[in-house]
Amino acid sequence: MLASAAAVVQDVFERVVMPRPPLTVAEWADERLHLPSFAPVPGQWRTSRTPFLKEIMECLSPRHRCRKVVFMKPVQIGGTQVAVNWVGYTMDRSPTAMLFYEPIIDMAKRLTKEKLDPVIQATPTLRGKVREARSRDSGNTTYRKEFLGGFLNILWANSSAGSRSTSAPRIVVDEVDEFSNNLSGGDDPLEMLKGRTSAFPATSKSLYISSPQIKGLSRIEQLWNKSDQRRYHVPCPHCGHMQHLQWAGLHWTPDAKQCWYTCQECGASIDEHHKTQMIAAGQWVPDNPGAKTR
Repeated sequence: MLASAAAVVQDVFERVVMPRPPLTVAEWADERLHLPSFAPVPGQWRTSRTPFLKEIMECLSPRHRCRKVVFMKPVQIGGTQVAVNWVGYTMDRSPTAMLFYEPIIDMAKRLTKEKLDPVIQATPTLRGKVREARSRDSGNTTYRKEFLGGFLNILWANSSAGSRSTSAPRIVVDEVDEFSNNLSGGDDPLEMLKGRTSAFPATSKSLYISSPQIKGLSRIEQLWNKSDQRRYHVPCPHCGHMQHLQWAGLHWTPDAKQCWYTCQECGASIDEHHKTQMIAAGQWVPDNPGAKTR
């Protein structure tokens, strides 16, 4: 059963009698989402700690015209957390059907146990919307979360049955480059997943996340190449030149005890203590602004 009848009444009242002002996913997370006690920074979510994630979450918001978001990223930078924030927003502010794909069943299980369930339990507004996990048919299991107005199915892409499952207007495809090239029946898993949103041609949104693997063979790279190819540009603390950071700009002493970055424009050295200020002042800049959106 739902956490309380009062929570249901309050939710209906807010939706019907007192329509809530629109929030982006980032605004909602800043207002309501909490991270569990074992998170690197537990407690209230603050987008300001990772400002480069803000625009990604804005693109996932219902009012934004973007319908496919491709996040090609380094490891441990918050990609899956963006997806979890989007799930929480969907449960609380914009309920509908949602599918979340991982490459294999073990990763799907870890997503629920280590990311999703802890955030639901730590966030009061979500605890009041997701059914309690009291039994196998409770509506809250490792691979399915039911809430008022929608549901979330957590699936794995190497299962052909899972890939052909329920359609939904919102899907997350996590760690795209970890997916098998083909399913046992010979089908390409990513091609099959595209069809999951086909019943919602005007309202669907898809999020693809991955660290790239082999250049030229990477699936996330192929998806990113078709996009407007935004890179996060940060200002040089010395001359203000906006640039995306590249490996070639990184330098270090022979003993590796000192490291710095060289500005592409003025050649000045940029040290570690500049990083926080630079990232906070950064912005996403498209290299391929003429790309057509789906």
